[in-house]
Amino acid sequence: MLRSHGSILDCFQGDVLAEAGIRDRIEARISQGEFLANMLHVTRQQSDQAHTDFVENLSGIAGSVRALLENNDLLRRIDYAPNAYWSGLRGKTFAFVDGGVANIELPSAAPIGIRVGSYIVRPGDESDRREQFNIELALVDDLFSDSGFLFESDFLDVAKLRDAARMVSEVAAGYRLAKTTGEDRVDAVILHGPLVNPVAPYGLEDFPSFGRGACRTLLDDEEWDGDERDRQFVALYLTVLERLRQTGTPVVGAVERSIGRDPVFLRRLLDRLQDAKVLKEKDARELERQILSYGLNDASLLDVVLGDGEYVAPIPVMRQGPENKWPEDWKRKIRDYPDAFTTYIKPSAMVMPFRVEAFEDIRGFDDLLALIFHTSRLLPSYGFPVGLDIVDRFAKVPAWLSRGVKGQHQIVLLRRAIESGDPRTVAFAKRVLAAKGRDWLFRPSV
Repeated sequence: MLRSHGSILDCFQGDVLAEAGIRDRIEARISQGEFLANMLHVTRQQSDQAHTDFVENLSGIAGSVRALLENNDLLRRIDYAPNAYWSGLRGKTFAFVDGGVANIELPSAAPIGIRVGSYIVRPGDESDRREQFNIELALVDDLFSDSGFLFESDFLDVAKLRDAARMVSEVAAGYRLAKTTGEDRVDAVILHGPLVNPVAPYGLEDFPSFGRGACRTLLDDEEWDGDERDRQFVALYLTVLERLRQTGTPVVGAVERSIGRDPVFLRRLLDRLQDAKVLKEKDARELERQILSYGLNDASLLDVVLGDGEYVAPIPVMRQGPENKWPEDWKRKIRDYPDAFTTYIKPSAMVMPFRVEAFEDIRGFDDLLALIFHTSRLLPSYGFPVGLDIVDRFAKVPAWLSRGVKGQHQIVLLRRAIESGDPRTVAFAKRVLAAKGRDWLFRPSV
């Protein structure tokens, strides 16, 4: 049963010290400007008294969640012992992976440049092989070209095409590393971002298929010969994920920021506790209602629930959203997508916890979380694996490079128009290239 103030589950109360720690974390976060949006959300929907009692009620919600975790052995803790930990990793090899996309807006064209980089590190190795930087995958194309390499036809939403290409490219690069054998074999791969992304938004009827050559590059398989449906994003992305899983190499995705407001992880956790008869249906529903009424997502609530070095025991979470929003033609394929074996880990007291995903059959997940924890402590105020920050800077396509490509494209277009000697072609090129109607190109000529 819930207490009358609607926050603490009577049968799952935590100890006094834990509740005091939660309140201290909430007060500290509020002093830093956190929870302002949540306070406004409560004020709009509830009474002024609810706003006044924000800290007390939020402490109650967080206390309920922590008590459920503690009483059901769902809390884990990693002790920070850098000297002993790093010396124990000698001889291991870890790969951090991230992708960069060049966003170049050009008239009558949609160029795309994707490169996926890796930062491979061997702790304790004092040779030149200790750290390596590689471009694992690079794709350059024009999305509006009739002879395009990546996609077989046009699509108006260029941003969706870029997102689809980036997501499958990053997982494909992880697959290449995970299946490596011999002296270049890696012990684990850490991706920057989710391991399993929602695919329903890309299952649109007119969404183009990938080109056969692009698919062979992504799968690192020159013999692959899938049909048009196999080359659609929903199908191809699943194929890459399945091949990645079959390598047996531990692979995780670390998600730096939680943007959505839906507490997907906590809802799934409550569902599992209800299925196990630990929670009554009405109690689970009431606790979920309270979480939603305060506008809390997984990271914001777990930020005050978890302490330094703690993480939640991982559980499988379906990341594809409600089935009634799936494209009808892809429902059977989307059902084949694996759940993301998910946890949230909090590296230190004053940084937000972040999500870590893996396949359910991963080996040594706790050991890999220890690596993620210790690499997140290397930069105290960053609170995220420093290897992913390094590879992000390496793979990112800088703005100056995108601007340079755009500028060169414009120069070539205008030069060819002038060389044609056709006034109409020159006028058209000027209009296409001008950013504003009052651009200097439109000044009257003498």
